[in-house]
Amino acid sequence: MTSRPQLDITGTTLAITAAAVKALHHFKGEAPNQVGSINRHKGRFASPDAVKKEVTHYGVIRVAALNVSNVRREAGSVVGLVSLVAFVMTTDHFGHHRDERAEVISSQLALFIASQDWTPAFGRTAYKPADRVTAQNLCTEALDDIGVAIWSVSWQQECRLNVPVDLSSLDDFLTVQLDTPNEGSPTLSATINVQHSNDKDTQ
Repeated sequence: MTSRPQLDITGTTLAITAAAVKALHHFKGEAPNQVGSINRHKGRFASPDAVKKEVTHYGVIRVAALNVSNVRREAGSVVGLVSLVAFVMTTDHFGHHRDERAEVISSQLALFIASQDWTPAFGRTAYKPADRVTAQNLCTEALDDIGVAIWSVSWQQECRLNVPVDLSSLDDFLTVQLDTPNEGSPTLSATINVQHSNDKDTQ
């Protein structure tokens, strides 16, 4: 039997969403502002039934990438503006009503994403800090009927869409040849010796 080939997600929105999920890990912390799991989701939720399938125990956070725009090369990386959303879905637990818990957790999540702590937590995926952080109440009567409250936290962020070149992995350049064009002026030609990293301690 042939094995399934590995799906390389390097530089994709799958990798970006995985980094966001990892950065939000501490929301699985202490009660009552706690959820049971934080995972990637494929997109928005179309029906209460789709929500009900996701929510387990005292609540979950589901993170999805919605789109990527303004893709370009910049500073050695392929960079794009990624729109992300985290759905906070809660139930009645820890003696608190589900709508209160969803509102509190989503507010804390939005503050975290907007803070200076978010970019380091997001790691090298982050090219710039998060922008346009918004929390929105998605509670409806249909969701209330199944015992679930939902808030969403959405944001946009400039992210690296590829792995930037690690300069330390490149071959050493020991000499550089400089030649200027001759346009009625004397030609400048020179060979420049570049200091090798191993030579620093010998000077």
